[in-house]
Amino acid sequence: MVSAQFVWQSVGDSLNRTPAASAFALRAAADQAADRHFSSNEGLDAGRVIIIAVDEAHIRRLEGRHALVAAARFIESLPPADRVGVVGLTSADRVTLTRDRAALRRHLESLNGIGDVQAQQLNRGLSEAVEISEGSRSRLADAVLRECGRALTEYVSTTRAADDAGGGRDACPEQVEQESRAIAQFAHLQAGTTIGALRALMARLKDVAGPKTVVLISEGMVLDPRRVDLAAMAAQAQAARVTIYGVPIETPAFDASHDRVSPTALRDLNLRHDGVARVAGAARGAVVRQVGTDPKPFERIARELSGYYLLAFDALDSDRDGRPHRIRLSLARRGAELRARTAFTLPPPAPAGRGAALTALLRMPEVVTELPLSVATYSYPESATGRVRVVISAEAGARQARLAAAVGVVLIDEAGVIAATASNQTPDGRFSFSAIVPPGSYRLRAAAIDVFGRQGSVERVFRVEPAASDALSLGDLMLAPPPASVRAALEPFVDAVSGRSVVAYLEMRSSRRAPLDAVLIFVAATPSGPALVSATATVSVMDDGWTVARATLPIAALTPGAYLARADLVSKGAVVGRTERPFTIVP
Repeated sequence: MVSAQFVWQSVGDSLNRTPAASAFALRAAADQAADRHFSSNEGLDAGRVIIIAVDEAHIRRLEGRHALVAAARFIESLPPADRVGVVGLTSADRVTLTRDRAALRRHLESLNGIGDVQAQQLNRGLSEAVEISEGSRSRLADAVLRECGRALTEYVSTTRAADDAGGGRDACPEQVEQESRAIAQFAHLQAGTTIGALRALMARLKDVAGPKTVVLISEGMVLDPRRVDLAAMAAQAQAARVTIYGVPIETPAFDASHDRVSPTALRDLNLRHDGVARVAGAARGAVVRQVGTDPKPFERIARELSGYYLLAFDALDSDRDGRPHRIRLSLARRGAELRARTAFTLPPPAPAGRGAALTALLRMPEVVTELPLSVATYSYPESATGRVRVVISAEAGARQARLAAAVGVVLIDEAGVIAATASNQTPDGRFSFSAIVPPGSYRLRAAAIDVFGRQGSVERVFRVEPAASDALSLGDLMLAPPPASVRAALEPFVDAVSGRSVVAYLEMRSSRRAPLDAVLIFVAATPSGPALVSATATVSVMDDGWTVARATLPIAALTPGAYLARADLVSKGAVVGRTERPFTIVP
């Protein structure tokens, strides 16, 4: 294992904020980042994705209302930023994620159980019927003795057969067996329908960025692993990044709607709940039993959703084949419960379909925060054409453990037209490119998907100005790591700077005839603080008044923290131009 990171997520609260206000706050936070020298999705609360799935086919009519009341209260307790969906599994192909809590409550109130107790002439329990259908002679004998009044052995003995010959054959044992098979077949059919609906729901959720939580409310189901491919369901849950919490409803063993009590009521309950547990286990979830409107089960789910550990490990080249590989985690600490996926899947080095997923992520209106992503922009006027060259730098992933990632950016002008777009599969999540665009306001949208499928996106609004016709035009001060060779292109930092030295780069254009004496680069802790590090840049004068200044600054002696880089342009002993760039030194 390379690293373990605890990811804290929002917990339920009672903030008096509307969903619309929450969505506005997310966009405002992204727009406010434009006032800084870079933009990042870190610190933005894009919310979680939670779906309440009601297993209508396995909830009897008039049952489950109390559980839905508890679910409605759970939804109202979630932070406003969380996107929530409510879906009945009879229509799992349609799910809408929203922050409108009132609409969610109305949808939840409209759902009802449609499952009914199967009509039968004899009284048999569900678990008993399933065992008889699977060939259990002892269960059949118990049922025959109870329902027919005679032992099963009497029906198959010669004496009993002779006795029945005169008055007609007694069909009671056959009826017990046939009704048991019908009950079991119907239960398996219902379970298959529910599993199919859950898989359809996960297929819809696969295109939604980030991890998703499905809370399954059901009275329980008969789930036979020999009939249902739970391994395929687990693989689909992993691919869609879905975790399922099973909430089996505790219902009375007898009420006015029943004319008799099941002879195996306790075993029936355990059998149905075991089916829910199998579903949850296949999707790395847990089971919490719901009694009435008790809020405790949903409070436990809320606590568990408040955070998780993200583990990173070094994969072998042979693991990157797009196929599932077994993985096992264990805890040294006793008394703790560990739930994790039992397998992992890594795409090949050039993952097929990653471009389409990146395009879909770039088109999403929501800011996705699962994968940290930061972007910075640098502008350099092109006086010969009247346009501006914009250099865009993006960094995806946690700084301490950056992984390979697909990174894409799209630049949109104030008319909503795409001015430039680019993407690349990077070995360390860092990507930079440049585009020449007309002066004006732009919205930069960046997105990234790492090798584990984690997704992140961020927006940055900025403006580029044209070159001045009769004065000095300064581009942005760029900071970058020293390149591998003199001719290699610079890959600018976004904000965090590390290493023993950093390259400062500056472009300028001027119609003034007076030459520059020097370009001095300083590093200070504050705008008015003394220079902690300084260097005189190497200045190269090109055609049309285009000048490039470049210097290497030693930063090994500086402690981690926030700093300011400043470039002073000196002509005839006076500072004729100045530009600054904040940055942060990290260990």
